[in-house]
Amino acid sequence: MASREKPIILFLHGSWHLPLHYRSLIDGLRSNGFTVLAPNLVTTGYDDSIDDKTHIDSTYQVRQYILPYLDQGCKVVVASHSSGGIMAGQASVGLTLEDRTAQGLKGGIIAVVYIAGLIDPENLRNQPPFPGRWTDHKKRPIPEGPARELLYNGIEEPRLREALQMLVWESESAYAPERLHAASDVRALKIYVVCTRDRIVPPEQQYQWAALAGATVVEFECGHSPFLLEKETALLVDIITKAAGSVNTSLHRVKVA
Repeated sequence: MASREKPIILFLHGSWHLPLHYRSLIDGLRSNGFTVLAPNLVTTGYDDSIDDKTHIDSTYQVRQYILPYLDQGCKVVVASHSSGGIMAGQASVGLTLEDRTAQGLKGGIIAVVYIAGLIDPENLRNQPPFPGRWTDHKKRPIPEGPARELLYNGIEEPRLREALQMLVWESESAYAPERLHAASDVRALKIYVVCTRDRIVPPEQQYQWAALAGATVVEFECGHSPFLLEKETALLVDIITKAAGSVNTSLHRVKVA
């Protein structure tokens, strides 16, 4: 059973994905005694409610979702995959333990973990890896071919097929150019898992974003979806668990190997 004495893990999924895609990772964290929250972001789904939604809508959603837990005094680790990283950073600014303690408030975000994460929404909408040919002008699907090649390279066929069947749509407006905050504004421990065989978020871009965020880098030799690989999932559980212990050490000096 999860304990509230431990930090809560807030997990933010990537484009086209649902929280269920990450169940192995979520189950691993819950087995370690964590309460895991994984909301479905408003930019992602299979109906018309996602039309015209942007990362700003999802950021507001995440902040409103987590505030009641912070107000109860909970400490939170925000973990994210791919485009979920945009909301992870944007929503965390002003809500970290350091920020809230300075305001005389209880609780706060103690760490942000990016997994092959996007950091900055600026200019993403019309540039690779988000080509315009994938759009119907309101919702953006990802066909099976590109999904296999870009999202799931290195994943065994049974798990790949299951993941493909659960993919949904992403709002065409999800990557609106406005930016609320810079990732470096997050006053908490930041860890960035670089996937060195990623074909949709180039590894060199991941290293650049990690540097911009001021994050500790951990390298995985895999594609974009390490949560579908057994060994990598166990390593992700370990990284997030270590990040959850950062409140007892220095938030800015912890290095996860």
